[in-house]
Amino acid sequence: MEAIAAFIGDLEVDIAVLQEVALGTVDGSVIDQPAELGRLTGLEARYAALHHYTLVDPDGARAAGAVLWGNALLSRLPIASAAARALPVPGDDDLIEPAGTLDRRTGRVTAEAGVRYADAGMGPREARVGLEATVVVEGLPIRILGTHLAYAGRAQRLAQAEELVRLAADTPRVVVAGDLNAAVDDPELDPLRAVLVDAFTATGTPPGDPARESCGRQPIDHVFVRGLRPETCRVAREAGDLSDHWPVVVELASA
Repeated sequence: MEAIAAFIGDLEVDIAVLQEVALGTVDGSVIDQPAELGRLTGLEARYAALHHYTLVDPDGARAAGAVLWGNALLSRLPIASAAARALPVPGDDDLIEPAGTLDRRTGRVTAEAGVRYADAGMGPREARVGLEATVVVEGLPIRILGTHLAYAGRAQRLAQAEELVRLAADTPRVVVAGDLNAAVDDPELDPLRAVLVDAFTATGTPPGDPARESCGRQPIDHVFVRGLRPETCRVAREAGDLSDHWPVVVELASA
């Protein structure tokens, strides 16, 4: 926590959007990562989670607590409002992927092909959420939607992207940011690309450019905007191993 907070501080950001942030308890001790990050950075914190799971001790012999798993937002700017927005989830009988579906990058049949969501493990069935916050800059409201889309199931990601578009529809200035678990030119992100500006493309880093790779070789972390002008957008690889993803850092100006 201290190292992550120090890195955020060094970036001198106005807004930080984070995924896979925990709030829970272990053997009576409270884990409150959003509040801890807010305290360490001096930024105002908001949090949204729908997914929770039981923690077990290292030997798996007993339950030790439970944790919420969600998204956080840290802000130097005044937060006028915040809300948790549930994203669509599939039905039990829906298939994660149709039988025979090939992985786009390996060309092999995906492990989830032909598997019902009811028969899948906890990961593919994780409830996803958007953390919506309105911040005020020079008297103008900007809606921030921080999110983490499903890693399993293209149809599920597509439905979630469509819901983000709906949530962003009634505001002139909006930022959608997070781990979207898809490349910018994958079809499931078409709804976002149709109505919002991809910050990487707008600043000269096209789809397929290795400079987009934010999780190993995967270019899956994005910032989309409307009513704002991206001036710079980069993957901050100097973060090293603070996370399994490198952060995307964007500078925005009035459109």
